[in-house]
Amino acid sequence: MKKDLPNIFRGKVSKSVNQKETVINRYIREDIIPRLDEKENSSSSVSKQISEIFNSESFIYKADTLITLYSGDKIKKTIIGKNNNSLITMDDDLIDINSIKKIERI
Repeated sequence: MKKDLPNIFRGKVSKSVNQKETVINRYIREDIIPRLDEKENSSSSVSKQISEIFNSESFIYKADTLITLYSGDKIKKTIIGKNNNSLITMDDDLIDINSIKKIERI
């Protein structure tokens, strides 16, 4: 019951394919990777700073903070809570956590 199947055309590859190296070299050359790493490190440090504020013994229901945004603006706000991606302020404003470069308690 063995059937003979037709042969499949196989073309020869004359050059090596290093697509990953090309893409990586382009990113390194354009300095995209350091900027991404810097933002990832800062976002983890911002979430750490936020959790330190909310877990401190002096935090009861609000905390006066100085927030530095990636746009360069510095904002003094009283934060009272946090949802998935935002900080909730006393003025009922929502501040996106991804736009925060640094947050410190005053």
